[in-house]
Order: sequence, then structure tokens, then C-alpha cells
Amino acid sequence: SLGDTSPMIVKSLVSLIFALVTLPACTAWPIIAQQPTTPTISTLSLPPTPIPVATLPLTPAPATIPPTTTLAPSPTPNIAEVNFTDLTPYHRAMRPEFTGDVDQVAAAGATHYYIEAILDFPSGDTGGEVRLMGSEQIRYTNTETTPLDDIYFRLYPNLPGYGGQMTVSTVWVNDQPVMPVLEADDTVLRAPLSSPLLPGESATVTLDFEAQLPNETQGGYNIFSYSNGTAALANFYPAVAVYDDEGWDIDIPPPYGDATYLDTALFHVELTIPQAMIVAASGSVIDSTINENGTQTLLLASGPMRDFYIAMREDFQIASETVDGVTVNSYYPPELAEGGQLALRYAADALALFNERFGPYPFAEFDVVATPTTAGGVEYPGIVVISENLYGQSGGFFEHATVHEVAHQWWYSLVGNDQIDDPWLDESLTNYSTIFYWETFGGPNAGESVIEGYFFGPYEAAQERVGDRAVTGPVSAYTEGEYSAFVYGKGPLFFNALRQEVGDEVYFDIMHTYLTEFKYKIATANDLFAIIEQKSGQNVEPLLETWLEPR
Repeated sequence: SLGDTSPMIVKSLVSLIFALVTLPACTAWPIIAQQPTTPTISTLSLPPTPIPVATLPLTPAPATIPPTTTLAPSPTPNIAEVNFTDLTPYHRAMRPEFTGDVDQVAAAGATHYYIEAILDFPSGDTGGEVRLMGSEQIRYTNTETTPLDDIYFRLYPNLPGYGGQMTVSTVWVNDQPVMPVLEADDTVLRAPLSSPLLPGESATVTLDFEAQLPNETQGGYNIFSYSNGTAALANFYPAVAVYDDEGWDIDIPPPYGDATYLDTALFHVELTIPQAMIVAASGSVIDSTINENGTQTLLLASGPMRDFYIAMREDFQIASETVDGVTVNSYYPPELAEGGQLALRYAADALALFNERFGPYPFAEFDVVATPTTAGGVEYPGIVVISENLYGQSGGFFEHATVHEVAHQWWYSLVGNDQIDDPWLDESLTNYSTIFYWETFGGPNAGESVIEGYFFGPYEAAQERVGDRAVTGPVSAYTEGEYSAFVYGKGPLFFNALRQEVGDEVYFDIMHTYLTEFKYKIATANDLFAIIEQKSGQNVEPLLETWLEPR
């Protein structure tokens, strides 16, 4: 993801953002409602001197979050029993040659989400909050080697930067009510199991939940908000936490960098929204129904994805083209038509190039959406959002931000990693991946200019002020400015040095193999290092010591 340089700074701030752009704070998803009832660089211009790295405070307005408590179960959930065996809807969200991916991840025990959701919008131009009401049933399979006594869910809207005030009213496990416990400042829900879930066994969990979408006055990044006519719902549902070598990942993430760390899953979402709303989302719209009360219900399904995001507004314009069998869509307000067409061009060119260099994008659609986010850009599976503030530009940061987020479809979405504890693994690789775009579309020496101005510049400036830092630390190991300089500036230099050492043929063989072996999985740095040594026949340690550790 790419951040902005306003005091309302967004998540991961890329060095080039600091250099080129000062975005004013601005604002910005899925579902809506009947009545509020519970559902049953073209030319790249670089500065002549090294780019200073800004250290900007992040002070999102605190959310009003209910106190931690043990919740009493309701007598019955509001969602009917779900058939998780029919994989047809998920197949329809894939390119035809990749429908088998759905079967493979399902057989491997990927979590299935079935979500019904409604949005209740404020009447008239009141500027009020949107009320989200939802029910969710998941089938969770224990793919670990140890029995599990609980299943944990992340309630991301309760993070301070989201300010969504999510509450859960009902939790059932295997058709029996349970008493869940809220933890980690109410950002985590623990659903206890009546008996341990053994390896290979599955459990069904049903939850009813509500949340408020704050407007722009409440701070944060406007990735979960309703502002300027756009509803943006990032992480709007209770999401199953990752269970890894350290157990359940339930720590509260820092207020900068990416907030989510999630496993690949399959999503089925029934979304009731006003008929006038136009939706951009992860996955594909499989069916739609016009309701008598002025609403519509959309059935959306995904292929294997780590998350599910939706944005909507009444006057979205859509420009589309087909790239390698993928429908690429650009969504934008009518006043940003020129920028919307540019976003389509940047995204389509980047998708085609990365298909060739890294391996094929498997989903039927890819969307790039203009929203009032205060981030420069944010990645989600199958969809990326770019700040409306950038759409008045041509080339420069607008182009780079779009290409950066497209590259995340490979490094974060298809190949996952712990974005909180190992952020360089996707962000450094993603930022370096933009070089191939600039070498192809940016004119003579554009790639070298980006490396010198965007990577070396911020890194060297930070070195002069704070000394050197390792690239491989967790987000919390850095101040916000350091995070930008070392993860987005120094980190890509490792991949540049690797490419120079092994040559393009071996470098892209490494990337292809990394994708093939860890597609839809969680990779670690050691996984990548092993592939580098296997494909290059070289010891990777000297490169690690030079570019990933302090000098």
C-alpha cells in the first residue's frame, strides 16, 4: 500500500510519496438496505537531490468502543444453515483455466465465509453515519497439527483508525449458542469450543454483528467510512484470525503499516443496497435481484482471496478493458473522468506486464477505484483503491501508486505473508516490482532514476539522521518515517542487487517459483531465501548482510 504525507497520514508511506506528493486530508463500501432490520509515470520527474524522509505523527481520532466483556448468547442466529459444498459460485469468479484453484483450496481446508449484510444509510443530506447489519456463517477447518480449544475472530472496525464500533450479538458453534469473550481492546472475539477441534476436523460458527461507518470527521484513513457520497467497507466482517507457529495472531497492529494478516478463504456475500448504488468489490457479482422497497440484493462470490472489500457510490462511472482474459475496471466519480481513464491505462498495462513477468493473475476481474481515502493507495484482493486527490495528476505519483497496488496482487494477495511482523516481504518486493513497469513504459533510464531517487535517496537521508536499520523488522520496530525509508527504500535495493547478481532470467525464474510454491499460502522470508539459493545456486547470505541488515 502507499500512504500520503498529510498529517492524517495513511498506512504504509512509500518514500516516493514523501518526495513528490503532499496530499490534503480527504475522505471515503458494500452493503445496504431495506429497512434497518437484521438480515435472517508516463514521464517520471525526479528531484535532483536525495529525497528527505518525513517523520509524520499519526493521531487518528479514537473510536468509541464498547468495554471488554463476555457476551451473552442469543437464542437463535439470524442466518439459515449454509451449504458449503457447492463451489459453483466461486468458480464463476475465476478465469476458466483457474477454476481448479477453488477446488484445491477448498480441499486443503480453506475457510468458507457466507455473509448476509445490509447498509442503512442516513436519510437526506444529514452527514450521519451508515449502519451496517450483518450475519455470517463460516466453516473453519483445523489445518494445524494441534487441537484447538477456541476460534478467534478479528473485529477490525474496532481498531482506533477504523472507528467503526462493531458489536457482535450472537455466536453459535455447531448449532449451539456459546458465550464469546472480547479481547485486545475489543478488537478480537474468542469463540470457545465445547470440545477441542482436532486436526482435520471442521466447525461451523455463526455470528450476528452490527457496526457504524464513521464519516470523515472521526479520523482514521477512511477505509471504513461513509464520506463524500462513497461508502468504503474495509474488513467489515468478523474475520478468522491466523493461527501460525506462534499460535493465534491477535495482537493489536501499530497505527501505521498494514493492519491485516489473514489466510486465503472463499467468500459468498449477499449484499442488500439501494438500487441507485454502484458497487466495486473483490470477486464478481454472480446474481442480482431488484427488491420492491427500492433496494437491490447482489450476490458476490470470490475465488481464493485473503479478504473481501467493497466500495460504492451512486454516480460511479466505469471504464473497462480486457487483459489476458481479465476484465479490468476503473471506477471513478464523473468529475474525475480523465483520471479514471488514466487509472485504467496504468492498471491494464501493469497487469499485462506482471502476468508475463511473475505468473498469471487467476481471477476474472480486477478493479481500481477512486475513493476519498487519505491513503495514497491501498491494496485488497482483486481490487485496489487510489486516493481521489491523485486523479488530477498525470503520471508521477498517481501512476506509481496505481502500479504499486497492482503489484500487490502477486505479493500480498496471491502470495501472503505476515504484514505486521514481516512487512518487507510484500512491501519491499512490491515497490521493487514497479521498476519493471517503469523500464517498460517510463522511457529511457526511468527505472534507474526510480532506484536512485525513490530507493537510495530516502534510505541514505534516513541513514544520515538515525543511522542504519534492518529491513526485516516488524512494523513496530520503526517510527513511521523509518518504516518508509527502510522497508520501502532500502528493502527494494535487496531485490535490485539480487537481480544484478543473478540476471533477469534467473530473477524471474525465482519470482515464478515463489508464486507457484506459495500461491494462496503464507510465505516467510526463509521460504523466499531457499528459492533464491535453489534457483541461483548461490549463497544468499552476502546479499542479506549488505541489504537487509544494518551496515
